[in-house]
Amino acid sequence: MTAPVASAGQPATGAPSGPAGGAGAVPSAPAGKGPAGSPPDQPGAVAPAPPDGSAGAPGGAEPPGGSAAGSADADYMTPTTLDAQDNSLGPSTVTNGARRQDNLQRSSRFVIGGDQVGRDKFVVMLGDQEPAPLQRLSPLLAKPVRHAFVEPDDWPRVRSAYADKRIVILRAAPGQGKVTAAIRLLQAPSDRRIFNLDRNVDLRQLAHWLNADTDSTDPLPRGAGFLLCEPAGWGDVQGWMLQQLDDVLAGIDARLVLTIGSDAVLADQDLLDHVIDLPPAPDHARVLASHLRWRLGGDAGGGDAEERADRILADDALRAYIEEVFTAGAPRKRAADLALVISQELDGDTVDVARLRDRMAERHTEDFDIWFGGLPDVPSRCLAITLAVLNGLPYEVVVRAARALAERLDGPPEAGGGQQKPRAPWRDPFGLTRRERERLLRARTRQVTSRGPWGPVQVEALEYVDDGYAGMVLEHVWRQYQLHDDLLGWLVELADDRASEEMRVWAGTALGLLSTYAFDVVWTRALAPMAEHDRRYWLREVVAYALRVPAADGRLRPLVENLVASLYANRTLPLGQATAARVYGVSLGPFDAGRALAALDRLAMIDDVRIANGIGDSLADLLLQDQERNAPLVLSHITAWLNDRRRNVAGQYVFLRLADSLTAEVEVAGAPAGGGPHRPSVSWPTLLMLADQHPRLRVVLVGMWQQVMNAGTFTNLTERVLASWAGLAEADQGVRLAFGRMLADVATRSDRSRQLVKRVVAGWRATDNLRPQPLTAYAVEAELSSGRNPR
Repeated sequence: MTAPVASAGQPATGAPSGPAGGAGAVPSAPAGKGPAGSPPDQPGAVAPAPPDGSAGAPGGAEPPGGSAAGSADADYMTPTTLDAQDNSLGPSTVTNGARRQDNLQRSSRFVIGGDQVGRDKFVVMLGDQEPAPLQRLSPLLAKPVRHAFVEPDDWPRVRSAYADKRIVILRAAPGQGKVTAAIRLLQAPSDRRIFNLDRNVDLRQLAHWLNADTDSTDPLPRGAGFLLCEPAGWGDVQGWMLQQLDDVLAGIDARLVLTIGSDAVLADQDLLDHVIDLPPAPDHARVLASHLRWRLGGDAGGGDAEERADRILADDALRAYIEEVFTAGAPRKRAADLALVISQELDGDTVDVARLRDRMAERHTEDFDIWFGGLPDVPSRCLAITLAVLNGLPYEVVVRAARALAERLDGPPEAGGGQQKPRAPWRDPFGLTRRERERLLRARTRQVTSRGPWGPVQVEALEYVDDGYAGMVLEHVWRQYQLHDDLLGWLVELADDRASEEMRVWAGTALGLLSTYAFDVVWTRALAPMAEHDRRYWLREVVAYALRVPAADGRLRPLVENLVASLYANRTLPLGQATAARVYGVSLGPFDAGRALAALDRLAMIDDVRIANGIGDSLADLLLQDQERNAPLVLSHITAWLNDRRRNVAGQYVFLRLADSLTAEVEVAGAPAGGGPHRPSVSWPTLLMLADQHPRLRVVLVGMWQQVMNAGTFTNLTERVLASWAGLAEADQGVRLAFGRMLADVATRSDRSRQLVKRVVAGWRATDNLRPQPLTAYAVEAELSSGRNPR
């Protein structure tokens, strides 16, 4: 096969120069060393491995009598042509596509504070065109209101009046908790998505924006809530504007709450229909007690937190200071702020009032800055940063990674003067318990089910209580401290974990988030070396995981497209082209599947297993992103490759990789409702499941299997993938029936296919087969002997 010829639709030649010879050029790594030059025998380093899926010692093991460096060189010299991949197959390097998609979605939710790269909006483009002054309500506002709100007197009247109106103008004097009350109203129902409108929004244009958004490809969720605090142009707002907006909100079942001061003038009598006067707020002491109970865990526990809060607030010195703080006219927010700082300054059940006084004097600084700045030492801050990167992963994983970051930043103990022995450890391993650290970090652990390579397991996941904290920590550390090189180097070390796909996905997501702050720096210093690494193929995956974050931002997506174009068009660097293949599937495919498939079409003409692996995994990602829409597109492209002599071998290989990597969990019919980690399910090969559900796709699947079997190019790989499907069929009669019928249909297409099927099936029940599939073998043989015509 030959390299693709430039054609219509190929990336523009005016893109920035490629990494080869450009700013992102990657220096050759010393033999046996990783991107940072650390030898593979150091703790945490990963030994060199053969090119993805190519022949070599299993797991990159050193050959007898050879050195580690020699092993790496031998792996590097492994043939990369596609037709050489069937002769000496080691253990499969194919990862489960469904598990990869699940990890990508979870990492986005935990690290970014919402599924941003799943196309949830942060900078909202209403109608896919016009930028609107709209953003998600911060969890720092939403969580305290949800868990610690104190209802004022006559609150039922307010709620009743709110229930009858789609647009509410909440009016109250300064300091009476208007914003808190508005958020509380919008939090019914509890799963409502709330968006904060910029106070400079033009209410005459908002109805137009929302109408356009309804017809867009990615509309706002139905039932959304909108909060508008003290609108800047309130003097010009008239009743007809709200009436027009009311009709649009009704169409999407949304609500809007505006807050204004008690002295604000109404420009139009019709506005009175929307006004609700907020009753006087509860006293500061009740607000303080409620927020302190919540900060101490009252939303989870209840009684213990309430008793502890009462003991803390009973301290005479603290009570005297509280009386100073709650002066006449003080806003209720001051009580919530004081509860937060008290919870941070606790030593058991007592508070150093002098320190508390100093901390409250700093309240002109953001709450978040105060929290992070108040973490007592380097290990605590490193744990906060690590939790931001690995938010939602097992506790043990987070702690181990945090220790590695602390050792980078804090350094090991040193011998002093003429001493022969080093000083005592610079960190006390028994300094704080896990519960104390969770409180310090505003985090929690919870039991979750993690689906690993061997099946589901129960783990204790550590995560921030507030959804937005992970992203805020990373942004704060990047912008406020001069730790850029250390932070990037540490993240690259985390990403260089061949054994843990979760670690690679989470680290890649964090690198992607940092790239939205400094794209060129993160690309040049971290991502470019990974994109072209000649031994650690899993690092190319990390680059795609990272670039999906800036690609999800319409303002940064052109940078990603230009960068990928430079990799894609560089025929002298197939490793970069393999990375480009992954980026098209993971990062750009969700926004334009047709364009991504067209790019992969051209790459399929290159005879290189590393590129073919990237194509196969990207097709898996595209298919899983939208099965109903993309599955027919993906399979039709592979069929076209099988019928094109320039792409035929790549088409066979990619089809087998796709068949090997995709499995689906299907719930057992009649299982009790409610779900849960142990809800019974059956594993299907995804392509077989789609073929069983859609007759047209079944015809396509049978045709592809027949072409691959008849070609004989990848006989060993074909048998391995069929054995994998047979293993899934062995566990369920429905899968066996569908699999048996499919193979019987394939066998009727030619004598060669029939003989291959018979030989493979006989091997499944052979006495020397260490993983026999006798039930599947008998089911297929029964279909072969039945003489039924193909469906």
